[in-house]
Amino acid sequence: MLSDVSWSDGIPHIVVGVLMGLGAFVPSAAALWPVLKGTNRVSMVAGLLAIGASFAVLLVGVFAVHLLDGDGLVPFAVGEMG
Repeated sequence: MLSDVSWSDGIPHIVVGVLMGLGAFVPSAAALWPVLKGTNRVSMVAGLLAIGASFAVLLVGVFAVHLLDGDGLVPFAVGEMG
């Protein structure tokens, strides 16, 4: 299946996937920052909400790429994981 993917045409999808992956990391980083700094203890609910928000960002990205350009889904997923 991966041998059928046109990687040279998928570069924009990979770049968008990387940007979506970084955007999905922002809620988790925002929830972890006070804990790592040692100034505040964040509740478990805030952490779980951050994980849910990260998952929602990734899921919206996958659905958008699937609906707009289904052939770019594999390169997008590779970019998201990278």
